[in-house]
Amino acid sequence: MGFHTLAIGTSALLTARYGLDVTGQNLGNIDTPGYSRQRLTQEGIKGWTAGLGNSIIGAGVWTQSVKRIGNEYVEKQLRQASSSDTYYGDLQGCYSNLQSFFNELSGNALSDAVNTFWDGLADYSAHVENLSIRTTAVTEAEQLVKRFNSLGNQLAEYRKDVDNEIAESAVQINRLLNAIGQLNKVIVTSELGGASNREANDLRDQRGEAVKELYTYLDIDVVEEENGSFIVSIHGRNLVYYDQVKEISLDKTAAPDGTLVNTPVFDSDRYPLRPSDGKLAAQIEMRDVVIKSYQDDLNQLAGNFIWEFNREHSQTRGLESFSSLTSLNPPTNPADTLDKLAYKDLIPSGTFQIQNGNFEIIIHNRTTDEPTTVNIEVDLDGRPGPNGEPDMILWDPDHPEAANSLINRLQTALDLALPGGFEVSIDRQYRVTIEAKTEDYGFCFGEDSSGVLAALGLNVFFTGHNAVSMGVNSQLAENPAWLGGAKSFEKGDNSGALALLAIRDKTVENLGGMTLEGHYQAVAGRLASEANRTSNLKLLSEDILNSMFTQRESLAGVNEDEEVAKMITYQRAFQSAAKFISTMDQLYETLINM
Repeated sequence: MGFHTLAIGTSALLTARYGLDVTGQNLGNIDTPGYSRQRLTQEGIKGWTAGLGNSIIGAGVWTQSVKRIGNEYVEKQLRQASSSDTYYGDLQGCYSNLQSFFNELSGNALSDAVNTFWDGLADYSAHVENLSIRTTAVTEAEQLVKRFNSLGNQLAEYRKDVDNEIAESAVQINRLLNAIGQLNKVIVTSELGGASNREANDLRDQRGEAVKELYTYLDIDVVEEENGSFIVSIHGRNLVYYDQVKEISLDKTAAPDGTLVNTPVFDSDRYPLRPSDGKLAAQIEMRDVVIKSYQDDLNQLAGNFIWEFNREHSQTRGLESFSSLTSLNPPTNPADTLDKLAYKDLIPSGTFQIQNGNFEIIIHNRTTDEPTTVNIEVDLDGRPGPNGEPDMILWDPDHPEAANSLINRLQTALDLALPGGFEVSIDRQYRVTIEAKTEDYGFCFGEDSSGVLAALGLNVFFTGHNAVSMGVNSQLAENPAWLGGAKSFEKGDNSGALALLAIRDKTVENLGGMTLEGHYQAVAGRLASEANRTSNLKLLSEDILNSMFTQRESLAGVNEDEEVAKMITYQRAFQSAAKFISTMDQLYETLINM
């Protein structure tokens, strides 16, 4: 019997205490997110020769290491599941917001306002000379416009909010990248670059949580090197290598509608970052695809509503003829041919399309009620005119006398019909004004196959070109007598009002051959369908995430009953080791005193 016997007892005592420490650590972190339970690995100390001839007695027990329990494959699957779940969760939230904006399940939806407008117009068509009903029709049009404006602004503001969220996501991604880089450095230092058996368990758990959170933003790839550090990359480009971090930045780029938006890029070379999963991917898709598509659909509906209604209204007359009228849509360059005019209000190209045709201006003798029709040819056929003149323009500031100018053509035609009776002018903003020079005569418009009246904004019902800019012509709001209802000067003529009402059932080429109402119902139906599909995908991703989380917890989670059982085991081992040391101490004391 030698003193190594005490060493055996001491090693057993210390090992039991280490086991209690690990068990306490596990129980203390039972509710810590991302914590991986730890296990003490131990083995007997071999190779000690002692007593009884050639027999070998071990030197006790020693602690090899404290290992984290887990499975990297399961951890990776859990991270990827959280990335997809976040992606579909954000999209689901987006569609839920869009449904609340369109509000089709309430009595305050756009479709309700449209139906009320048409009903009011039907009532007006039966009482075209009743000023009170005219006023009501204009008021209901204003309510329709407010609903278009409200929905258009909600979509625009929501898209702007999502763009701001993209900027915030970039901040959080950089925070996580830097945290992973710093943890890489500390872990490698603590573990001596893999040269020791020890593991920085708690630091690895912290890094694992940072990586998991980063997965909720981006579909990254993570590879562990031999020295214990993580390489984090996305689509083949490194974001973290040891403690070197390549942050992402934001560039301001112009969207197709001219709006400046935040575009995530790699800070090193400004190359666009295009994630395909996670929060950032969802936010980019929400802003650039989902919300924008419904903005485009709504604006297309509003633009065509404005155009179709204005084209018809411009060819009607109210209760009185005009003494003076100024166009509402000034172009940026009046010298462009009429079919290529661009407008100062940033009206998208092709929204109000003027084409080859004719329009009529009707001179009204207010004393006799006799009309005189003047026909104006809008020459846009691409061939030179009789005198070699090119296609028609509005007006050329450098050549105000140009024969192919609409201003000059109209003035000449009116002068021929009533010399000195009317003046056609254009101001510095390129707005066209037609003015009667005598109170005995007024004017209105007849048939227009070219669309020039609606495009320039002469005798129109609506202003603007999309949902946000849409409005009711203030001239009508101030004087409902100007609301078009007739196409002649006969008393009680409601042919114009009926033509306006017929737009409700008219198929529109720009809307794929659908009616205005049919287009809106198709948009609302698509929204419901896409929202339902996204909700189902969210449920599926959530099931996968919960399954992976359960699997991860079964492997790496802390089981309280198991830890209590181990605590009792280590407690008894500690007590036994202490009893062994006490017993050996008594034996040594007896030997010494002999």
